[in-house]
Parts: sequence; C-alpha cells; structure tokens
Amino acid sequence: MKGGRRNIMEMSADDPRIQIPTQAWLTSNIFVDIDLTLKSNPSMSLQEYVSGQKTKTNIFKENPEFPIYNLGSLLMMAYAFLVIPKESIEKYKLNVSSPEIDGYLSKIKIEINENKNCLGRSENIIRHIRNSVAHARFDMVPNDKLLFIDELNGTFTFKGEMEINDFKALISAYFGTYYGNYHQRFIANTNGP
Repeated sequence: MKGGRRNIMEMSADDPRIQIPTQAWLTSNIFVDIDLTLKSNPSMSLQEYVSGQKTKTNIFKENPEFPIYNLGSLLMMAYAFLVIPKESIEKYKLNVSSPEIDGYLSKIKIEINENKNCLGRSENIIRHIRNSVAHARFDMVPNDKLLFIDELNGTFTFKGEMEINDFKALISAYFGTYYGNYHQRFIANTNGP
C-alpha cells in the first residue's frame, strides 16, 4: 500500500463481482471434469474423484477449501432458474408459486418494492430479484446477506436484503416448484451441450 491507498489488485480481491465469475468458472469446470472422468471410469465414486483431484489439479491445490457450492454457482442457478425462463413462463402462463416460495420471500427485508404491473406480492418480488440478477445489481452485505437492487431509468424500484442461505433455499424451492409442475411437459434435452 502506497500513501495509505490500496492498489487495484488489493481492492479487486474483495470485490464479489471479481470473485463470482471465477467461482462460477471453476465450479463449471469441476462439473465438466466430473462428467468426463466418471464416463471414462464409471465405477469411481464421487469421493474418489474429489480425493484424486485434490492431489493433481491447481483448482484444489491453490484453493484447498474451495466449495463447489459457492456464490458463483448459486448465481448461475439463479440466472438459469429466474432469468432464462422468464419469457416462457409468461408466454405459457406457467404458475411458479407455492407456499414454500412465499415463506422464503417473507424473510426478505424490503426497503423499496414498487409494483407497476399489478402482480401478486411474491411474483413482484421474484420479478425484482430476477431483474437484479440479470443486470448484476446486487451487493454482498455483512453477515452473509445479498442486497438485491432493481431500478428503472435511474430510480430504485426495489431494494431487498436476504440471507444467502435463505436465497439458496428460495432458488431450490423455485426450481422444485417449476420441476414438480412442468418437468413432464418441458423435459430437458439430454443430448445437448
């Protein structure tokens, strides 16, 4: 540190927007490698795979405590579950709500919540969270929380703070509801990339 100011590298190490893409990339590569390894050695257990990787790859050597389920993978799931299917959910009028989802959404501490689309409370909060994730308008706040921010033309339309563990549970409940209601009609293409 020169003159009491932190250099760019020191500051960026603390910035979640720098860490999240790296976490997502590492996690994605781990899953690809798991898939390839287990296809070539189907009798290998996942525990054997992880133990073997810890001794031979830089991901685990340089980051021995690297969790596969991290903020990067959580936000990849949030993007996949909330952002990507938005138009399909609206087009086909899919109902992706449940008392479980409502329960998790009741835990969010909301400062601003504009509802210009006459949506139900939960649907409106999900819309704002989706916009926040889609436009990377979220911040990490102390005590393992995420602050979701949505804005329109420079004016905040939503500010809500949620514990990361509650957000993980919300994403799981959201996917569980979607999958439970629609997996027979919209089965994934297993031959894709």
